[in-house]
Amino acid sequence: MSIRQWPRRFRQHFKHQPGMLAWLLYLPAKALLLLFSLLPYVVLRPLASNIGLLALLFERRRRVGCEQLACAFPEKSDHERKQILRASCKSIAMSAIEAMILTRRYHSRWEKHLLFADGARATLESYRGKGGIFVQAHFGSFEFAGASLGPLGLEPAFPMRLPNNYYMGRDLVANRKKGWGVEIINRKGAVRNLLSRLKDGKAVVIATDQSAHNNPIFVPWFGKLAATERATASLALKVGAPVITLWAVRHATKPIWTIDCKVVREATEVQAASDENVYNLCSEIHASLEEQIRLVPEQYLWIHDRYRIRPDSEKNND
Repeated sequence: MSIRQWPRRFRQHFKHQPGMLAWLLYLPAKALLLLFSLLPYVVLRPLASNIGLLALLFERRRRVGCEQLACAFPEKSDHERKQILRASCKSIAMSAIEAMILTRRYHSRWEKHLLFADGARATLESYRGKGGIFVQAHFGSFEFAGASLGPLGLEPAFPMRLPNNYYMGRDLVANRKKGWGVEIINRKGAVRNLLSRLKDGKAVVIATDQSAHNNPIFVPWFGKLAATERATASLALKVGAPVITLWAVRHATKPIWTIDCKVVREATEVQAASDENVYNLCSEIHASLEEQIRLVPEQYLWIHDRYRIRPDSEKNND
């Protein structure tokens, strides 16, 4: 093993493992979170927003953001798109603060801070005990949108990659479960667990707007083919589950988030997860999410390279 491989092997050895080293690495992060948690929202919001602008120091992130905004909003000027990108980076930092601090701060008085668009609460509550796949993008407050399903009695579960640090992951799982009634499921090998939950009438919350690496299906995303995970659509088709897009738009200055949703398809008969069926359902999901992102593009994650993986047909034409 070469010297260059040592850091990676070292990280892999201690990944998700308890112990003294993991604990020592956890303590500074925990102390920083405690310090930030003492700050009032009026201070925390602008502080986090300015930290988020640091993402623009990375040339690749700037380039990716500008290219994707040009694809999504060709009618806007370069200046307008750059302003959206700046606001988007601020939003990224706020998403992190919401995940680590604000979901803990507000869970006991959630009805004061989470508002529902007209008809949204009734629509969401109608799936209580029926099961459903709630699809999100990294748009607005990803955390509060999914967490809101817990107090509504939908028993939601999130498949996600847990932090590498064992103690950070432990805190994340415990706080979501205790505060919001949300189950965090390790993303690796989650499909069987999610199938079981859907059959038991529980909710599953999944994000589908990240570039997929393992056997993706290429579906238009803001007018350009993007590598998309098959799992969400395949899951819905195999069990006939309803599919609902879900999002939470953050207020500009106040600790208020507006939850809304759109039914992409109601429960239906079981269908084969063929390429055609998966493509069609993914296209419907994308169209629904795009519609909302276009209304508040400042709160979407534009610096993630959604188009990095290209279909073979494009590679062959190069």
